[in-house]
Amino acid sequence: MLQILQSLRSIYHNYKLIPLFLCIGVIIDYSLTFYFAGSIENILAYEFSPTLVFAVRNDIVLLYLAATVIFYYLMGYTILKFLEKEEIYPIGVFIILLMSVTHVLGGLSWFVLKETYSNVIFILSMTSIIVAISVFGYEVLKRG
Repeated sequence: MLQILQSLRSIYHNYKLIPLFLCIGVIIDYSLTFYFAGSIENILAYEFSPTLVFAVRNDIVLLYLAATVIFYYLMGYTILKFLEKEEIYPIGVFIILLMSVTHVLGGLSWFVLKETYSNVIFILSMTSIIVAISVFGYEVLKRG
């Protein structure tokens, strides 16, 4: 048990590894989307993400997915690297992991097909944004 906790602690403190969870979440999200949507027409008609719809319309889904994964990794890495020695590092990890879970749940929404479920996913997305803005405001006030 102690070894498991030490392993989790080393993952938690590895700002190079944590963003990979977000990348994996995005890949799972889009894989589930294309698997459960059933057709390109369904994605074009019902997909929430305007950027994914744009990628589907222009037949650049793989390029879009690769760019998204690289962008998410670089942003997650950069943010956590800057926060590594700060007291708000845990919040940065929380936001990245919450976004990861939100992406996976978003992909599953094509299987669940319930408005309530989709609303919960939207609330999770907004939670990430609200937490990030709140912590930013806190840091501005604390340092200002």
